[in-house]
Amino acid sequence: MKHTARIAITMGDPAGIGPEIIVKAFQEQIFFCQPIVIGSARFLESIARQMATPITVHPVSSPDQARFQSGALDVLDLDNVSPDLIRGAASAEGGQASVQYIEVAVKLALDHRVSAITTAPINKESIHKAGFFYPGHTELLAKLTGTKDVALMLAGKNLRVVLTTTHLPLNQVSGKITVDRVLTTIRLTHQWLHRHVTLTPKIAVTGLNPHCGDGGIFGGEEQTAIIPALEGARKEDIQVDGPFSADALFIRNQFEAYDAVITMYHDQGMIPIKMDSAGTAVNITLGLPILRTSVDHGTAYDIVGSGTASPDSLIVALKKAAELSQASVVS
Repeated sequence: MKHTARIAITMGDPAGIGPEIIVKAFQEQIFFCQPIVIGSARFLESIARQMATPITVHPVSSPDQARFQSGALDVLDLDNVSPDLIRGAASAEGGQASVQYIEVAVKLALDHRVSAITTAPINKESIHKAGFFYPGHTELLAKLTGTKDVALMLAGKNLRVVLTTTHLPLNQVSGKITVDRVLTTIRLTHQWLHRHVTLTPKIAVTGLNPHCGDGGIFGGEEQTAIIPALEGARKEDIQVDGPFSADALFIRNQFEAYDAVITMYHDQGMIPIKMDSAGTAVNITLGLPILRTSVDHGTAYDIVGSGTASPDSLIVALKKAAELSQASVVS
């Protein structure tokens, strides 16, 4: 690394596995960045005790007070979690706390007091109980940064996937597949790849329907939205191909010819990326004025406290944040 990036880690939903994987990650020697957790020091101390780890917790009120010492966890302490919080269950308290961590981290990033943010998982039911009606991190981050157009990218070992739509019921996806939305997603993907990967990005785009609609027999979104968006992108000198049937593109490894694949809905992109990455993909938000990476998993209420939660995705997300916080890799 050219320099050591200071990265804010949000604790995520305190009732989920976020606190556990943070403590586990800090048992590793994270010399590639300067990590500071935005969370509850008392709560993390209790988690560390339960896990019988030698990690110590160092509460701070400012990133400038962090020591970044091996074996210590610097926590910008919001002290917003009750010791009576029930772990492994959705609650308004957990949702409120997790949103507060994100708000503080975003402000630090916008003020250039941290280089990037890496987020532990939040729970949609919990944030809804707390009165925050966002589908997920992506939309909340867009609101907090005043960003109109954003997209969710998952980067794995051999594959990058960008989702045109994110957390939507399947019966609502079709109505969101418009020329503007697909073209915007292509532009965001091209811009990110151009800055961080290559001067000449190549992008593949999937269709929405089986066999890309077979000329309209199985649906018309390819003809009315996706193909016109591809044509518009090409007029902007963006190298983009498609639409491809997702089953053929992924199963035959045709995606290897491309720097990223844009898919139309959540599971169409998430299944292949998770199979490719074996749980270590990194979630990257495209279009924000700040750098944000995240784990590729949820709060995993079912395994909270079992000791089985893996910190691998968090460590990979931190490494990616440190890498991206440097100057662009292409010039």
